[in-house]
Amino acid sequence: MTDLRQALEDARRALLDLSTRNRLLSLPRPGRSRGVVILDDEDADFVVGALAAGRAFGFEAAGEDPPPEPAPAAEGKPRRTRRRTTRAAAKAEGVAKADGKATREEWQRDENLRVRLPPPDLARRLRDLMTDARTAREETGVPTLYLALGALMWRDPATPETERRAPLALLPVALEREGVSQTFRLRASANEVAENLSLREMLKVNFGTTLPEFDAETYNPTAWSEAVAAAVKDRADWSVDADALALGLFSFAKFLMWRDLGPEENPGLADHPLVRALVGGEALSAPPTFPDDADVDAEIPVERLDHVMDMDGSQALAAESVRRGGHVVIQGPPGTGKSQTIATILAQAVLDGRSVLFVAEKLAALEVVKRRLEQIGLGAACLELHSEKQSKRAVLDELRATLALPPPPKPNRQAVVDRLATLRGRLNRHAAAMRGPAGASGIPLHQVIGTLVGLRRRGAAAPDFTLDVAAWDGAAIAAKRDAVRDLAARAVEADGANNPWRGVTADIGPADADRLIARLPGWIRAFAAAGAALSAAGGAAPGPASVAARL
Repeated sequence: MTDLRQALEDARRALLDLSTRNRLLSLPRPGRSRGVVILDDEDADFVVGALAAGRAFGFEAAGEDPPPEPAPAAEGKPRRTRRRTTRAAAKAEGVAKADGKATREEWQRDENLRVRLPPPDLARRLRDLMTDARTAREETGVPTLYLALGALMWRDPATPETERRAPLALLPVALEREGVSQTFRLRASANEVAENLSLREMLKVNFGTTLPEFDAETYNPTAWSEAVAAAVKDRADWSVDADALALGLFSFAKFLMWRDLGPEENPGLADHPLVRALVGGEALSAPPTFPDDADVDAEIPVERLDHVMDMDGSQALAAESVRRGGHVVIQGPPGTGKSQTIATILAQAVLDGRSVLFVAEKLAALEVVKRRLEQIGLGAACLELHSEKQSKRAVLDELRATLALPPPPKPNRQAVVDRLATLRGRLNRHAAAMRGPAGASGIPLHQVIGTLVGLRRRGAAAPDFTLDVAAWDGAAIAAKRDAVRDLAARAVEADGANNPWRGVTADIGPADADRLIARLPGWIRAFAAAGAALSAAGGAAPGPASVAARL
């Protein structure tokens, strides 16, 4: 056996629980577990037949009522007792009190299932069962409430003094409350009866006993019990009770996973490349469909943009990767678009004529994707196979209803593709222009525009001169920026206003001389106005700072 096959076998073994902790192999004692209610002395054949015919059963408590509660007595007065009739009746709402005068034949043919518990305890346990079953269905989408039919009384070699009771078959049921009195009612669900697969495997692995084939369509409690009894007849201290019934929460989803991972059911599983990568640690032979820096528009032609929901670049690449047969992992916090991407992947598979098996650990995930597909008109393409919708009857009814729908109209797809190509081309050309450099500067155009917008928002006025853009390449711009930074640093170091070289300038060119001459009249008027104001106030001659302020 290779390392990969050993790893798969180890994973299978971790899923399988063949110990007595598994209630499918060892039912708890009556009244010992929140998740199981043991029925008392009912006829299994009658109960199964009535449930299959659509009949619903109530419950009756055959246990003793709680003893009266003594009332606190005042000092010097005799103690009196009072019954908690009102409180007990409230707790026992929904169940009946067993008739002590009824014969065994009568209670086995009535409309109630008898439980040897006091009424308040029975009502509480039924409420717990109903709540836990509903929570499990909402969380996982898997039915967990079953009526256990028949029982094998067996003994574990590790604890031979303890007798264990393992159910022989499991019937999916629904527990409801009906009417004004909120009576508990038990009904059969749409799913078929199933054998106890854990019991079959435990007998095979631990005792070398193989049970006969189980046929759900011809199942009969007595007949199946006799078949099991014949298979274990060599065990002197083992026995079978065909009429043992128990209502409880049973889950064998992990056992089904264990069976699916078996080499008999999937002979080529260990050779699948994806399994070898996930379990064996081998690298996938196929490289990633797209590089990390892939251009979405360059990689995905416009005619393949069959997105039924809004998609960004990463979502579009993920959907296209799946469409091309790649393996992807889509992860992210809530609200990042995972379900939109999955819905698009499923819609594209429908368009391409492919089938997809969509599974999830939580029922909410299935419902979210199903709801999104219904909103875009693809609800009829989904076949639900979870919870109570996995029965043969429900599947056939849904297939029949889908096939009866009229074919959808075929849209004019080419016109939409041409329009989309035109719009995408315009947007891409605009984006390319914004990424391109402004002239020979090497600066992207969007950066230049952003700088100008920022200056305008700060109220900076446009200068009254222009520069020769053609001569300002990237190197010239970098050199002039360095010169300005150096000049600013030297001005700070020399304390500009008190610098003895202040006012001394180099020779200026004709263009600069013309700009200075144009500004001289304004400066002269400013100096004159400042001097007149100072003379009127009788002050001293204005300094450079005050004149500059007036300018």
